[in-house]
Amino acid sequence: MKQKIVLPIVALLAAAPALPAGPLSRAEAVVQALKANPQVRRALADEARLHGLITEARADALPDFSISGSALRYRDPALLNSSSFDSFPPELRDSLRPTAANLYEGTAQLRQTLFSFKLGKAIRAARLGASYGRAEVERVRQAMALDTIRAYNTYLLSLEKVRVAEKALRQKEKHLEMAKNRRAAGVVTDLDVLRSQVDVENQRAQFLRTRGQTDLARGTLNAAMVQPIAAAIEPTDSLDFVPFETSLEEVVKEAWANRPEVQEVALVEKIRRELVGVVQADSRPSLELNGVWGYSVRQPENFFKSDFTKWSAGLSLKIPIFDGLRTAGRVAQAKAEVQKAAQDRIALENQIRLEAKDAVDRLAVAQSILEAAELNVAQAQQAFDMTQANYQHGAATTLDVLDAQAALTVAESNRLEALWEHANARATLRYVMARDPLDSPPPAQP
Repeated sequence: MKQKIVLPIVALLAAAPALPAGPLSRAEAVVQALKANPQVRRALADEARLHGLITEARADALPDFSISGSALRYRDPALLNSSSFDSFPPELRDSLRPTAANLYEGTAQLRQTLFSFKLGKAIRAARLGASYGRAEVERVRQAMALDTIRAYNTYLLSLEKVRVAEKALRQKEKHLEMAKNRRAAGVVTDLDVLRSQVDVENQRAQFLRTRGQTDLARGTLNAAMVQPIAAAIEPTDSLDFVPFETSLEEVVKEAWANRPEVQEVALVEKIRRELVGVVQADSRPSLELNGVWGYSVRQPENFFKSDFTKWSAGLSLKIPIFDGLRTAGRVAQAKAEVQKAAQDRIALENQIRLEAKDAVDRLAVAQSILEAAELNVAQAQQAFDMTQANYQHGAATTLDVLDAQAALTVAESNRLEALWEHANARATLRYVMARDPLDSPPPAQP
């Protein structure tokens, strides 16, 4: 059933008409994703459900008050079926004929738990559950912000690669025109022109392929923001190098202090401990007050007359003696859940240390690659300019120019990918430290 509902929505988004391009920054993309993404909305709904559990848990500590009414039409021949009825005088037996009668009742009932070992622990567990819900919302928001930033960066990378591919195509077309002119002058052969033509068409295919990848990257970003897949986007940010230095120890310390996952695993362990007490309460005494007050009449006009009042009040004390070890089995299960939660906390600590090490290393590697790529682009550009000049003077061949062009294109692509990797590594490291994955906070929502 879910698939039948989701597919038309996806088809609708994909088939939606293209919208005019609007300026969009990273921060605005994150705000849009956090506002509309179903994962964030689902986490908020779970938080609301957990707040409902608090209200439900408090209900056992509050009075249970109800009003009921009934109307009964009955005929009871019980006296005729008495074993001594035949010993009655005949004239008395003839006069004892059951007739139908009405009975009306209206009562108010009150039930109040006066004492139970379960109430306090159940309420505390529900409150801890609500805190867990808030931590889960924050975890989902941070994860969604990171995914949106990565999608935005990937779209920027694809646009820059299109620019590099287009630049290379124009260079190759210019070189082809130069080869044709030199062939007309009899300086080069037809083979040089043919090589240039083949290289131009290969670069054109690469340019078209890169544009297709840009469409896919834009669709991924639109999907993160839950808007039409084909919606046009005009990024206002760029892939810039922003220095960010920190030590592994500082990353681990900040992550363990602030990560929502750490708060969640600690809350789960506390909740499990409270639930052990809730289960144990089934084997301990409890005291309840039960009261009923109302009227029981055969004729409605007798309602609210003191002679027809009906009431009762009583205390109910329950002391469990033996339940076939059912409670003991449930307690054992609850204690096992506490042990599992403790092991989850240890596993999370190891996971955070690994994530911190990976994020710090990726950032350092990306920075080193970027520094090398910056130098390589400058050298490749200089080599291409020199080879192009030599070709104009007959001191270089077509293959030399093609090689220099290819080297420059590769160097520029490597630089772009290094910027992309550094931007993603920087956002990931901030996410691991439970900071805002954005380098600057997003704009305030209206």
